[in-house]
Amino acid sequence: MSVVDSIQRVRGWLESDVCPLVKLKKMPSDWRDEDASKYDYELVHPVVLGMYWPTGQQLMWPQAVYEHPGILVQLVDGEDSIADMRESLTLRLHLSAWNPGLHGRDVWEPSGDHYVRREADTFQPSYEDSWADAWNFADTVLREIRNAHDIGGLTVDRSKPVSFGPYSQQGDIVSLYPFWFAWVELTVTTGEPAPVNLQDFL
Repeated sequence: MSVVDSIQRVRGWLESDVCPLVKLKKMPSDWRDEDASKYDYELVHPVVLGMYWPTGQQLMWPQAVYEHPGILVQLVDGEDSIADMRESLTLRLHLSAWNPGLHGRDVWEPSGDHYVRREADTFQPSYEDSWADAWNFADTVLREIRNAHDIGGLTVDRSKPVSFGPYSQQGDIVSLYPFWFAWVELTVTTGEPAPVNLQDFL
């Protein structure tokens, strides 16, 4: 099985099994940091990309618009075991979210005997209420990996831990407000498992 095919299989699994479980704020295509108060938002499922993250519409061909939230599937490294015809791939899933703070309709307020959303045009910039989006996203991905029988026909290598973390630089967590990122890394294998020799267990 090729590297490209393996990455596409993981992308397909994320699109069909994971992303429908997640809804996050969609970054408006004309968003500007200093004007966050004027934006309402819609909740969308994350998109899934393979290997490289577009850096801007002017660099993309054919022309396309990419908006957060999303997952990028990146190959970190791999091994090919010729003896048992198995390939092992370490993949890093980069998770992105966009959330500049509390928009009005994020907040429910009491009104008589029920609750109503606050006016949509109010906005409060916030770190505390925003960073959790990336980690709730990561928690969902981790849970689905833990529970998956296979990922697009690939086997999760359960002998190796699934690792995760924030983006950091020289030990410090990188702040890219209002964008929030986390990563999840796992190892998958392809090919048929080696036959079990029962004498090894006697």
